[in-house]
Amino acid sequence: MNRLFVAYKPKGMVCNHFLSRLKRKYNDKKAGFSGTLDPFAEGVLIVAFGQFTKLFRFFKKTPKTYRATLWIGAYSPTLDSEKIEYVEEMLPFHPASVDIVLQSMVGDITYIPPKYSAKHIDGVRAYALARSEKAFELQAITSHVFTCNLVHYAHPFLTFEMTISEGGYVRSMGALMADKLGFKGCLSALERLNEEI
Repeated sequence: MNRLFVAYKPKGMVCNHFLSRLKRKYNDKKAGFSGTLDPFAEGVLIVAFGQFTKLFRFFKKTPKTYRATLWIGAYSPTLDSEKIEYVEEMLPFHPASVDIVLQSMVGDITYIPPKYSAKHIDGVRAYALARSEKAFELQAITSHVFTCNLVHYAHPFLTFEMTISEGGYVRSMGALMADKLGFKGCLSALERLNEEI
């Protein structure tokens, strides 16, 4: 049967495993989704079954809106809470400083994607190379941030909502924000709220 709907992927699950659950639920082998989410992240996926999988090529797929919580002072090579190596302590930041950093993230941002990502390096996923502790380099990319707004700041956790172009890495954006504040940082939570079609 042809279906097109929005599903909510839970945290800690690979997108393909989540899709497999949906296939079993609807007893259908032909299915796909638009816009991969990291296992660490939760949130909306556009899922299609049957002939409706052919509709994905007509989707804009941008922008996407996320809500994320940045843990300022926590360092993790994955840029999320999976592999935290140390945590620095610092005094709370003035609200004006936080607002300046958030607003500085709007526009075209050029950065290096996370090494723990699905980027391909000579046919191999970057996260597979990173987990094998193999040396490699990623090329810089540019993402457009449409909005970046404060949701809540309870030191050292800064929750923000960001609308970003297709292929953008909010984990990297969080690390850039922390760097602008003078510290390392990683995401302790990431949720995709919506994506355009």
